[in-house]
Amino acid sequence: MRQPAWWVDLLVAIVLIPASVLLILWHGAHVLFSGEDFGNVGRRTAIAARRAAWISGCAAVVVSGGLMALRLWVAGSVHLLLLGTATVLFAGAATQRHR
Repeated sequence: MRQPAWWVDLLVAIVLIPASVLLILWHGAHVLFSGEDFGNVGRRTAIAARRAAWISGCAAVVVSGGLMALRLWVAGSVHLLLLGTATVLFAGAATQRHR
């Protein structure tokens, strides 16, 4: 199997960026507006952040792995960076449970 042209790789990365950003913003809004006061990370916020971390982590593995399996290295790396960073962000919010 031949490697796709560099412009196809770049085009796929650019086309898929809005989908990844919308997924991150959607889960970020759920974590922020989970029913707790701003600045207070309670049980509902921790549950929402944990769920968001799982979903964004699984999406990072599936999407990036799929793109890299198709030999779209730039697109796979960009989405691994985007969704992996979101996973770390949501996992950090899930562990910040205050008393």
